[in-house]
Amino acid sequence: MKKLLLFLLFPVISYSQVWCVQTPFSPAQSLQFVRFVDANTGFTSAPLYNGSNFNIHKTTNGGVNWSDQNSGFTSMRWMAIWPVTADTVFMSGNNGRIIRTVNGGTNWILLNTNDTVTQYWGLQFVNSFTGYAAGSNGKVIKTTDRGTTWFTLSSNVSAALSCIHFRNENTGYISGSATILKTTNAGQSWVTLSAPYVNFENIRDISFTDDNNGIAVSDAGRVLKTTNAGVNWELITSGTGESLFGIYFTDANTAYACGNNGAIIRTTNGGSNWSNQTSPLTEILTDIWFTTAATGFISTWSGKILKTTNGGVTFISQTGTEIPENFQLEQNYPNPFNPVTKFRFSIPNTSDVMLKIFDVSGREVTTLLNKTVQPGKYEIDWDASAYSSGVYFYKIFTQEYSAAKTMIMIK
Repeated sequence: MKKLLLFLLFPVISYSQVWCVQTPFSPAQSLQFVRFVDANTGFTSAPLYNGSNFNIHKTTNGGVNWSDQNSGFTSMRWMAIWPVTADTVFMSGNNGRIIRTVNGGTNWILLNTNDTVTQYWGLQFVNSFTGYAAGSNGKVIKTTDRGTTWFTLSSNVSAALSCIHFRNENTGYISGSATILKTTNAGQSWVTLSAPYVNFENIRDISFTDDNNGIAVSDAGRVLKTTNAGVNWELITSGTGESLFGIYFTDANTAYACGNNGAIIRTTNGGSNWSNQTSPLTEILTDIWFTTAATGFISTWSGKILKTTNGGVTFISQTGTEIPENFQLEQNYPNPFNPVTKFRFSIPNTSDVMLKIFDVSGREVTTLLNKTVQPGKYEIDWDASAYSSGVYFYKIFTQEYSAAKTMIMIK
């Protein structure tokens, strides 16, 4: 006799998180950042230790393909980028260097910072003329002529500075080694804000959704939140102990952060609570950037770009209330597909379930599901728009059952 399980709400929706490895650079490179000007045009960079100075990479099709650009320097670590427009882009790095392109990266020129020592980790322009850079030993510099000349500002600290975030042309924040600075007069003076720092942490990134509400993340795996423009900061449980390096708000409530060991976390209530997303990698995730509320990119230490086209969230619907008698993995539908297909599976008892996608060579492409699932029949979609046409395999794993099937994507 079959058992019936009734739910008050039907179908039941649960969630998994999906980020796909879109681009593996070769040779492997330690990407420092990823920034997009619009939905299609983006930049990333990494030091190349093979004598090449083509260490800047640009995409014009949403990360599907990347072209190499000549920075003019070999083995150079560019650590920050700020695109003013698709044509005018700035990058900062080691040895006091800041470079600029005015033709979308066809040519890059070295700007005069009068500095050969500082590592500039933070960079932002507040308009087409005025920009700031911040880095080691508390160094902060400013330009008001599109980077042609730079002058030093007094930060009143000697700590390493990591990130710049200006709300407008006058009010801005700089975060760094156990410090957050604030200016309300365009950098003429800076005050050190009071927050629950620990001595060894570096506040790697900081972002505000409006003039009062902001989040900072640190390489101690900590999340700090303010609701009064930095006057007070609350320590928030992040759900991960991993170092966090980048944060991005897609709206006032939704933000993502990434960090060490493949950590990706997400909030939907302005940073008060965070949940972990499933990452296809276990390496350092260095930076995160979204071009829409659903489309985001992450740069990685081994030279890969991760991409999501649905905010990292895949909806898994329970399609029936009857408890199945057996495990079952059905053929995806449609098949062939372009670019979205559905997977259906049955779970007869509470199980830890993984559903993975592999390419024709057996390389894991992404993990669609990795969670405890209650008995029932389920359906999950896969959006493969970031991948090329070809043969793929999908496989389900539980403690008691595994099965695999073949599918074909045709674009």
